Amino acid sequence: MAHWKILVKNNGNAPCTDKRQRLEKGMFVETSTTSTTPPLGLTREQPLLASLFTSKYGINIDPHKINGSYFICERIG
Repeated sequence: MAHWKILVKNNGNAPCTDKRQRLEKGMFVETSTTSTTPPLGLTREQPLLASLFTSKYGINIDPHKINGSYFICERIG
């Protein structure tokens, strides 16, 4: 099992479904996966990561935009 930290790369609202909402650089969520493959960009993990940002920050992110363009994935365990 691997533990991951998904960080926002830059300030902006591009990945948000509601353009009035905004991501700030440094916002992050943590998740675990059963494989050692990074969850960023994996289609099956995108809805989970989007829901983690919603539950932690109240920001709705388009699951299809959970990728390396807007986020950084770091293994922390």
